Amino acid sequence: MNSTSNNVIASRRFMFGVILLSLIKLWLIAPQEILVRSSPHDDTLFIGWALSMLEGEWLGPYNQFTLMKGPGYSLFIAFSNLVGLPLILSQELLYLGACLVFTIGLKHLGLRNRYLLLAFAALIFNPFTYNFFPNVYPFRFGIYPAVSLLIFGLAQLILLKSQRGDRHGYLLFGFGLVLGWFWNIRGEAIWIIPSLAVFSAMYLILRARACYTNQLRTALWKTVLAILISATGFTIVNSSIAYQNFRTYGVYTTNEMKSPAFRAAYGGLLRIETVQWERFIPVNREARNIAYAVSPSFKRLEEYFEHGRGAQTWMKGGSDYIAAFFPWAFRDGIYSIGYFRDASSTHEFLTAIGSEIDSACDSGKIKCRPRYSELAPKWHTEWNGLAAEVLLDTLKRFVKFKGFVEFGPRPGSMNDEKLLTNYKYVTQSLVRPHRPELLESVPQYHKARIQARNKFFGKILWLYRHLPQILFVIALAGLGWRVYKVFRGSRIHVSDAISLSLIAGIFSYALILTILQVTSYTSIGRQLNTMYPIVLAFILSWVAGLAERRPASTDTD
Repeated sequence: MNSTSNNVIASRRFMFGVILLSLIKLWLIAPQEILVRSSPHDDTLFIGWALSMLEGEWLGPYNQFTLMKGPGYSLFIAFSNLVGLPLILSQELLYLGACLVFTIGLKHLGLRNRYLLLAFAALIFNPFTYNFFPNVYPFRFGIYPAVSLLIFGLAQLILLKSQRGDRHGYLLFGFGLVLGWFWNIRGEAIWIIPSLAVFSAMYLILRARACYTNQLRTALWKTVLAILISATGFTIVNSSIAYQNFRTYGVYTTNEMKSPAFRAAYGGLLRIETVQWERFIPVNREARNIAYAVSPSFKRLEEYFEHGRGAQTWMKGGSDYIAAFFPWAFRDGIYSIGYFRDASSTHEFLTAIGSEIDSACDSGKIKCRPRYSELAPKWHTEWNGLAAEVLLDTLKRFVKFKGFVEFGPRPGSMNDEKLLTNYKYVTQSLVRPHRPELLESVPQYHKARIQARNKFFGKILWLYRHLPQILFVIALAGLGWRVYKVFRGSRIHVSDAISLSLIAGIFSYALILTILQVTSYTSIGRQLNTMYPIVLAFILSWVAGLAERRPASTDTD
């Protein structure tokens, strides 16, 4: 039997194993239900936007909730509905697809079938997909980890194609489209930038190797061309969303929170210097009083913030507005005085607040800091030591698979007929019963099935809480050794670049979460699940690197 026939048989066996493992995973999560609740800034918002899209109304009427977040997840919900897939199933299929793309890259690195199937299994049984509370809500974290992993998987294939000299323009364009979608799912997408820098550098190295005349200019041109192709896909996604927002609401932006008008107003408030400051309180009462005195526009919000709905609702029983809630309270307050009915007048009002505060700052009427950041709270040097501690703790939680909110006692869905109807028909998934008598009448076989699967998942969880942390340390040490060898003249491989890009993403995301925990959030949980598949991918890419370097006789290893 020739090598071609052997490769065909091996590929068929691999795909059979992938299909079998995928069917097992789908069977295990089959009892999962959608939990209906009223969360106007999260899942209720995404369902409402998806419903408006399906009814041909884009994101619905303009108000304080419109454009407050990217529409990437709602687009996915609407697409799932249009193709007739229940949301829970489509989310899982997306994750399985991302795992497969990354595993195919490992296959091209030289990993054998039996190890490839182990790698695929390690990725798909990641505990966040079944043991993490937002998975029962239509929540952005239902797809964000999958899209994050897909970006690395596509980048890996692009580098491998480039190394072999195969055409890959379609992959570059697809990579740009996925990156554009990723950028509109959650607001902290900037964490991917260090990883993209590593990809670009490795692509340049591979192009330079292919230029036998050693013309660096040719390699640079090909790298720039590749970046432009990807940027085209990225721009198409973002421009399409921004244009649709402009066409519907008159504002050309993908996310109003990042628009010049909102940044002008919120950034103006953040630059006000105060005598008193408190962690987690970016715009305290002292700062607001100063703003009331110098900004007639902001003065109109005084009643709302200090005595009205804002103080009664958004302080949540605390002494002041915490960073996690203040932007939403700010938008809600502006709505309460008659704005957020149309974008034009609202943005004029926001711009006026920023201009009035800036004018007072520039004239020396009030003490202000520079506009070094228009969305993040001021950093205090007293937090430096705390930041190092939080960063280390965050990294530990990544690799220990701990810290996310696990399954606990499940209440029923909210008893609201309109919400129940919207969730049911938009997601096309099973909806958790909403009254005690309905919960009690759930068939016993269904309860037993959930208990049996949770018990099985609990046993798998034990493995994830013990093995990855050990393997991560080994892989990190191995990567450090590879970096040293490369600097000593060893040939850099695609697996080295992928491992380096993954670890860059892990540290970048940990840094962002550290800043959030120090300045804005008392704790995090759901944000951790983005990194669980990335941590596993890092370990697997390092293992695959051992296979990739094995036949390289010219390497100094």
